[in-house]
Amino acid sequence: MEASTVLRKSYGSVGGGELRSANNSSPQPIHLHPTLDALDVGPHAFRSSVPQPISQSPETKTLDVSQNRRMQCLSMPATLNSPLLRRNFSSPGDKLKSEKHSTLPQSYDPSLCTPMVREKSPDHRNGNGVENSKEETNKNESFLYYVIYAFVNSIMCLPCLYGYASVIFNHAIYQPHINALSKLVIFSSVIHQCCFTLFSTLPFSIGQVQDAGLIFLSAMSNKIASRILEDPGGDAEDVAEVILSTTIVLLGLATASLGAVLILMGKFRLADVVAYLPLPVVGGYLAFIGYFCLEAGVALCINDTIMKPSDWTLLLDEHSLLLAIPGILSGIALTAVARKCEDEAMLPISMVVIPVVFYIVLFTGGWTIEEAREGGWVGETSPPVPVVDLFHLVDFGKVRWDLFKDLIPTWLGMTFVVSFSSCLDVAAISMDMGQALDTNNELMTVGISNFVSGCLGGFTGSYIFSQTIFTYRTGCRSRWIGILVGLSFLAVVISTVNFLEITPLFFLGSTLIFIGFDLMYEWIAEVRHKVTTSSSSFPLQCFSISTILY
Repeated sequence: MEASTVLRKSYGSVGGGELRSANNSSPQPIHLHPTLDALDVGPHAFRSSVPQPISQSPETKTLDVSQNRRMQCLSMPATLNSPLLRRNFSSPGDKLKSEKHSTLPQSYDPSLCTPMVREKSPDHRNGNGVENSKEETNKNESFLYYVIYAFVNSIMCLPCLYGYASVIFNHAIYQPHINALSKLVIFSSVIHQCCFTLFSTLPFSIGQVQDAGLIFLSAMSNKIASRILEDPGGDAEDVAEVILSTTIVLLGLATASLGAVLILMGKFRLADVVAYLPLPVVGGYLAFIGYFCLEAGVALCINDTIMKPSDWTLLLDEHSLLLAIPGILSGIALTAVARKCEDEAMLPISMVVIPVVFYIVLFTGGWTIEEAREGGWVGETSPPVPVVDLFHLVDFGKVRWDLFKDLIPTWLGMTFVVSFSSCLDVAAISMDMGQALDTNNELMTVGISNFVSGCLGGFTGSYIFSQTIFTYRTGCRSRWIGILVGLSFLAVVISTVNFLEITPLFFLGSTLIFIGFDLMYEWIAEVRHKVTTSSSSFPLQCFSISTILY
């Protein structure tokens, strides 16, 4: 599959003055992250000049309709262009005026001036601008239909959330509490999903704790732990409580502050400010986030810590390598399924098959779950964590408020990257739907969810592009999807079962490896086809610098 084929197949591509459309009826693969075609109309598709009316000369009036349209489009100034992209796009002024304050995903035929979006009758749109035909309405009437796809979304989300918790709290001081902290991450996703269901113009939107902010949250948690351990001033148990309380409160404060900034950006329609972030620089950093997820995924497989390049020598140990290989292979398999399979059901099915195969091999080979635990294949046993215990994680009297000022540089970086990633998510969703979305309004939704989540001790989140599009393609256009997904997350939080005790660690690691592979391939390999030749090496350079400096 060529770079960015998902959206290019759906809406065509422009090159050399020719239009190549592809109106495929079969569904296309859903990438884990927004494909790079979203960059053509995304937050860094700079708006330059406004198209002016084309005067009609007597000669022009004598031409036939096709020639007349060709001349008008060729003489129209570009309205969507970026100095970082190879292609410029033209758009009719009337169409842009009718979609005021909207990010309209279109690429235009310079000869026909035809927008490459699926034309829909106004009768097929509801108040939110989402297609809602009679067939889809009838299809969505079955509540069981909502339950099934909510369950599928939950299967895709929950393993990632456990992996995200291991990334954020990868310092050794947090490991005795990792079960409770994992539930806190899942509870944060409940808050995000509720906010997206209530405030998003997309009734089928899926939102949760997202990978874009992970590296910053992890850096903050490690910095807090290191600073307090340098000057403990008490017994070990008391120091652990101080670190835990300080980390949860300050990370929540950082998340709420980020949400407030995003709300203001959306309120004052400043989403286009993100366009001035250099694409190669941000792309290189997103690739580094992918490497960080890959690193954390392998560390989760071997139940050890990998924080710097020298830690990869842990794989020289035969047993550690044996634990890591299934996770790496599973991550590669999930990446291949997500990118190559056109059936949207294959990815969640694959995520169910992996642990099922593990237990089939385990029991047919005559091993017990305890033997697997001793071998490092599943997590250690720990006391159950009732939901009420989550409220006992924080003692406000032990919070080191003075450490917040040390987190400000990391918070600024998190704000830039999360805002860019969120705008890119919105642009990519808009392109896949073929309909205009108000980027500023959706950015406000992301801001509200982060603000509420942070105030309740949660973590950064945003739209989950792949699952939002997956739900859209299934025909589910009801807010019941988000409600049911949120309830399934809440059920896990309330449950006293420690899923880390029964879930193969390599499977949880493989979900992070999957995310890491996807981000690195997207922003190191595929991005070269979307930027100018002189800029094509910048993402790799920024990725290398970030890896060295971290």
